[in-house]
Amino acid sequence: MSDQSANIVVVGGGVVGLAIAQELSRLHDDVFLLEAQPRLGLGNSTRNSGVIHAGIYYRSGSLKAYHCVEGSRLLYEFCGMHGVHHARVGKLIVAQHESEIPELERLKRQGDENGAIGLEIIDGSRIPEIEPHIRGVAAIHSPNTGLVEPEEVVRTLARLAESNGASLLTDTPLVGARLAGERLIIQTPREEVEARVVINAAGLYADEVAQLFGNERYQIHPCRGEYAEVVPARSDLIRGLVYPVPSQDGHGLGVHFTRTLSGALLLGPNARYVDRKDNFEEGLADLESFHRAAVRMLPDLQLEDLRPSYTGIRAKLHPANGPAFADFIIESDHRTPSLIHLVGIESPGLTSCISLARQVAGMVEEI
Repeated sequence: MSDQSANIVVVGGGVVGLAIAQELSRLHDDVFLLEAQPRLGLGNSTRNSGVIHAGIYYRSGSLKAYHCVEGSRLLYEFCGMHGVHHARVGKLIVAQHESEIPELERLKRQGDENGAIGLEIIDGSRIPEIEPHIRGVAAIHSPNTGLVEPEEVVRTLARLAESNGASLLTDTPLVGARLAGERLIIQTPREEVEARVVINAAGLYADEVAQLFGNERYQIHPCRGEYAEVVPARSDLIRGLVYPVPSQDGHGLGVHFTRTLSGALLLGPNARYVDRKDNFEEGLADLESFHRAAVRMLPDLQLEDLRPSYTGIRAKLHPANGPAFADFIIESDHRTPSLIHLVGIESPGLTSCISLARQVAGMVEEI
């Protein structure tokens, strides 16, 4: 950053921060992105299932619902335009018991209201036509749900942002920040910089970035999602995406099956609150818990078919005993519109990234 000043600084080099940098650098000069890690997208952006969600699960009228449906359309368009590997593989949300059908019907109504495309409730006899090994009494079929390679999205957004003239700085944590009247002062280990606009897209650490500016309004509660993998010899048990009816605690969508674009079959994630934002490995769930959660839908799955896989951590706005639903926070700081916070950007953050970037770009235009 030259002359210790910048027009726009985006804090956070995950998929949302990169989408914002890419969008803003099309419209403005002197855009910088700061990422604390040595490589872009090392956080939740590449520690997830890679699902392009349709917009079924999120409360109607919420930012999550809007950005999921609009983001899905924009992300499919983006992937097609830039050659990012993706596929509309379709998805089933499966009810195992008659008692779950009312919730299945409620999800279908909510998805329709949100604008999700092509949703249909099918009875148990039709489930094997789509997923031959899955058993259930009914299911929502979502043909517009798909998969994308998150790493490719990260690399493509970074390439486009840099081609627009944006500067993407890795190994550059924000170590200090303050408001000085209408000025925004940020500090990295190398320099102190005055910025006209700062966008806080720091994911798990968005609350801590806000606190550096003196804003104590946000608190993120880390919730870990762990995955198991089905051994390659059994990966043909699932063709696409298969989910259970979500549990009533609302902190996750339930342990589900994802057949990735590379052909691997993942089981997970679970949802377990942890004590630290970097606690990816301590006290992991055993494989038996994954098997118990999955075998009701997939009776052919054996415990010996499973092996441990990777983990991610969600940026939850509520603790384990808090409300089930929390919407995205996308707002200007209460003291200055030039500081924009994106907090609690968990799923469907990947699906929503380009739509989120467009909202932020509109806020920047107003500034």
